[in-house]
Amino acid sequence: MFNPIDAQWAIILFAIYVFFCAIQLLLHFLYLVPFIRYKIKENKNYLWQPVSIVISVRAEYENLQKLVPVLLEQDYPSFEIVLVDDASWDETKSYIEELSKINPKVRGVFVTEEMKKQTLGKKLALTLGIKASQNELLLFTDADCLPTSDQWIKQMVSPYHENPKIELVLGYSPFKRTNTMVNLFTQMDSLLTAMLYLSFAIKKSPYMGVGRNLSYRKSLFLKVKGFASHLHILSGDDDLFVRDTANKENVAISIHPDAMMVTQSKKNLTDWYLQKKRHNFVGKYYKFQHQFKLGFFSVTHLFVWLSFFANLFFISTFGWILLTLLVFWLIKIPLVYLSFKKLKRPMKIFWMPLFDLFYVFYNMIFGLVSIFSHQRKW
Repeated sequence: MFNPIDAQWAIILFAIYVFFCAIQLLLHFLYLVPFIRYKIKENKNYLWQPVSIVISVRAEYENLQKLVPVLLEQDYPSFEIVLVDDASWDETKSYIEELSKINPKVRGVFVTEEMKKQTLGKKLALTLGIKASQNELLLFTDADCLPTSDQWIKQMVSPYHENPKIELVLGYSPFKRTNTMVNLFTQMDSLLTAMLYLSFAIKKSPYMGVGRNLSYRKSLFLKVKGFASHLHILSGDDDLFVRDTANKENVAISIHPDAMMVTQSKKNLTDWYLQKKRHNFVGKYYKFQHQFKLGFFSVTHLFVWLSFFANLFFISTFGWILLTLLVFWLIKIPLVYLSFKKLKRPMKIFWMPLFDLFYVFYNMIFGLVSIFSHQRKW
């Protein structure tokens, strides 16, 4: 029997679903089209300035044995590698000491547990490494990363040579691919995060970077007194430093395939959860405009799925819901796929809706975690 009240609710819920789909597609166009259209530049023959690669390490002996030889083979005329041992308990310290004796490009800096008593995370180690660096241009990565080519340094510092106003360069650090579901979701999460922060930077509104592939000037670090404004926060040596120093004119991105630093993904959901918990904790310290934009993106995404499932209870609009869903994905998938392809990480299309639904729960869980979680030492 026809019920006019049910029909009215069906129309209202259908209109709500269409509204949030339209908002999400608009946001995808606003954020992803500039990123898709961004032109990747090739290097020119600059008079290359010397560079200091700063790496904070904590019990990373095995990873350093893989990374350091690769970094030493970089095609760059003048650079040093500053390895900061952050109170390691394995053979890391002795490895750095030996390496610094036999290779003039390697410099060792050592942090003890006594020095770390009043500090959180790796900010003390990075500060000491930066102060020990001899060069103005600083380049950062982690011990569990490997560059995609011997042109990594050139690609990451070329923006400084193109434009003297540049003080920060944001890079991209994808996860190494493996055949696991955890790796698939970490890949997707990393890509979406990168698409957003790189797109915001292109639009002259940078809000974060990743410490696995980041560069800035030493003078910029000294000008803002380093990490002083957020020294009490466990993470944020990358995100919050960008927050404090980035503006419309002094930030560039480097997403050339040779500029990437590939890192190992977590092997299980527990390790990945702990990593994301630490990173998402910092989000509540972003500038209000960025919290609002990112929050609005997540909330409207949530309501797309909530309104979709709510509409499934009404048969009268079921066909229209499926048609709207089809149109939504026919527009969204190419935008996301082209963005992934821009980062040389094309993903299989059929995984995208599954991950999109997963991301609803991801945002709710980590949104609550970031609000109520407490800091723990690194």
